[in-house]
Amino acid sequence: MLLVENVYKTFFPGSPNEKKALQGVSLRLEDGDFATVIGSNGAGKSTLLNAVAGVFPVDRGRIVIGDTDVTRMPEHLRARFIGRVFQDPMMGTAAGMQIAENLAMAMRRGKRLGLRWSENAAEYRKFRELLVQLDLGLEERLYSKVGLLSGGQRQAVTLLMATIRRPELLLLDEHTAALDPKTAEKVLAITDRFVREGHLTTLMITHNMRDALRFGNRLIMMHNGRAIVDVRGEEKKKLQVADLLALFEKASGGEADIPDNMLLG
Repeated sequence: MLLVENVYKTFFPGSPNEKKALQGVSLRLEDGDFATVIGSNGAGKSTLLNAVAGVFPVDRGRIVIGDTDVTRMPEHLRARFIGRVFQDPMMGTAAGMQIAENLAMAMRRGKRLGLRWSENAAEYRKFRELLVQLDLGLEERLYSKVGLLSGGQRQAVTLLMATIRRPELLLLDEHTAALDPKTAEKVLAITDRFVREGHLTTLMITHNMRDALRFGNRLIMMHNGRAIVDVRGEEKKKLQVADLLALFEKASGGEADIPDNMLLG
């Protein structure tokens, strides 16, 4: 479902600020894989997601989503294949529009849009049913402006928008990092349910080793712009935080300190 093949990306090449963000990253996600991505600050995690999403062109390599080579495809065209939730709850929704209007826009992702806005009663009934699943009382606030919601409520709506039309690939860029622990846990539970029930191929960046171990069937660790560890299935289920620390130490050659937020989130 996702192929990243020998991808390189350098920012500000040839300048004093040159940063080799991705150095030959290769990975393949099969249909339904839920991969958590972990690594220290500057490891290349968000750069990888942005490269897949088409935020910037890569220098070398190839990116394929499903059967489509998207390497040179612009971000707005690539969006029809991708659902995405950002770290900042303010991104991914239109604050001045109602919850219903945001969901209606998400329903039309990848379709040609006209100037005429149409309200479909059956569609709105579906929105209400979907909001009930979030268990946040938002089904009673269908016509409230999204800007009035809390960060956790907004992330839950963004997650719903990202998955309301089944994407070929779901990208989650530390989407609970800005939330308090209780709200983050709720959003993670909703995420896990949506991914499992929708059989969604998913890449989720997290700084939290425990969350990286708890969720998904694969774990990818990045360091210095490379994927240095890729474990899955039963091997992943058996891992503990101590094992993950040992893997990081071995794979990085002991050259990187692990920040506290990567241990506990």
